Amino acid sequence: MSTPDAPKLEYDETIPSSLTKNVEASVTSDTKIPDKHSLRSRRALWAWLIVCFSTGPTDGVASRYVPAVLQSVANAVGHVPGTANQPCATRGKIVCVVPFGGRTVDYNSYILYLQAISRSIEGALTLLISGVADYGNYRKTFMIISIVLFGAFALPFASFTEKTYHNLVTYASLWLTMSAVSAAYAPLESSYLPLFMRESGWFDRPDARDANANQDLEDGERRLKGNIAFGTRASVLSLVAGNLGSILSLLIGVIIANTSKSGARDGYRSFLVAITAGGAVTVVLGAIGWVFLPSVRGPPAPSRNLPFLALKNQYNLLKSFRRYPEPFKLCIGWVLWNTANSNFQSVLGLAFREVTGLGSGDRLYTVYSFLTILLASLGSLTWMLLYPTLPLALKSYAYLFLSIHLLCTLWGTLGINSALPIGFKHPAEFWVELAVLSPATSALRALNRVMYAAVLPRGREAHFTGLEITLGLATGWVGPLVQSVIQDRTHNLRWPMLPNLFLLAVAVGFYLWFDLDKGIREAMVPWEGADEGVVEGSVVEEKI
Repeated sequence: MSTPDAPKLEYDETIPSSLTKNVEASVTSDTKIPDKHSLRSRRALWAWLIVCFSTGPTDGVASRYVPAVLQSVANAVGHVPGTANQPCATRGKIVCVVPFGGRTVDYNSYILYLQAISRSIEGALTLLISGVADYGNYRKTFMIISIVLFGAFALPFASFTEKTYHNLVTYASLWLTMSAVSAAYAPLESSYLPLFMRESGWFDRPDARDANANQDLEDGERRLKGNIAFGTRASVLSLVAGNLGSILSLLIGVIIANTSKSGARDGYRSFLVAITAGGAVTVVLGAIGWVFLPSVRGPPAPSRNLPFLALKNQYNLLKSFRRYPEPFKLCIGWVLWNTANSNFQSVLGLAFREVTGLGSGDRLYTVYSFLTILLASLGSLTWMLLYPTLPLALKSYAYLFLSIHLLCTLWGTLGINSALPIGFKHPAEFWVELAVLSPATSALRALNRVMYAAVLPRGREAHFTGLEITLGLATGWVGPLVQSVIQDRTHNLRWPMLPNLFLLAVAVGFYLWFDLDKGIREAMVPWEGADEGVVEGSVVEEKI
């Protein structure tokens, strides 16, 4: 039985003559798609940026305020180990346990265990969705529906205001559901980047089987490298759009916490209102994106058993390592870095609230969260502006940003030694880290997307994008689980930073191994061995 080949996507092109009989009966081979419905139109680009913006409000509060809510409630309902009901401290060195799964765990471990569970669920869903997104008309449909649901599950938070164990479980359930839904839109949203890049002429490349293939490939490679600036702008703008959405919801939290009477002593309710507001914005803007974003239609799925097809495609994708090794090298390095970064950031946020005080330092935490996203946006924008002017290769920037991350993580591990006065034990250390690491992290994320899109073979956009996210989520649950166990035994949030330092060191090795120029040359050779009768897709005009 032949394996299904990668679906091929076309935009604003003449529909191929190799369509199946059913398609030929309804569409002639010279049909043209109106330019305004093409991905190369400004309307499509703005619609995609609106979609990227729509996820930001909920994503910002989900990653910043929901863990803060869980930490505050867990601290309130927990107790000091060895006592029946002695209240936990709210500042400094906090030793506190809370019921979880029939036993008690450190109250910060409670949050880290939830992260491990959510990432395992996200990995499974991403594996299935990214494996079938390139077929039919699933890409846009899956993405918009999941974005709307992502915001909808944030709406109930403001209705649960009391610090009870029942509400703690409710918050945890909503957070897990939001994380699972986010697994649907993340690979699909990211998969639009290489599609826009190809529409711009980034991937204009000849067939390697032509007589003048070698010369044409060399010309295509020069054109490809000459258009890196466009990929840089598209990648950065999409990230900035999402960050602006996060800034909006986090700004709401800053205003509420700093104007309400209760904010001075406890910003818990301010977090809840901001979470609900962020969800509402996501629902509205997600619906707007549905109206204006063109639909990318691929070939019909070769099997009605979509879960089986998704798993089979993932297996076939892994077998393509020999032919396209560079995407896999970068993907592994990117995944290791992203895992280390997300784990480090989650622990760092919890540590900031312990140092500044749970409740009493919540106003400060809203400002810290707001500036994190703001500086991240400025960092990626600065890199976008500097790249065309500074004579540095893309990988040189990657090494610079990775070095900053290694330094900050190493600094955090110094706090393991109780005799040392440094290691994120004072508020000033967090502000310095914020000014240095947030811009570098966002810039490296944009850079990774540009390099990865440059080495993707045509027709595998969602699939390879899903590979990066799936590998991250498939292995991402291990980090929070390890951190949970370490935190449960040490009650010191600097110890869980140690595994992240190791992951970063391994990630640097894969970045060194990755050859961008070689990957570009390989990606310019079309995917061969296509089964006969595979239908090339097109952007279709939707009836609005």
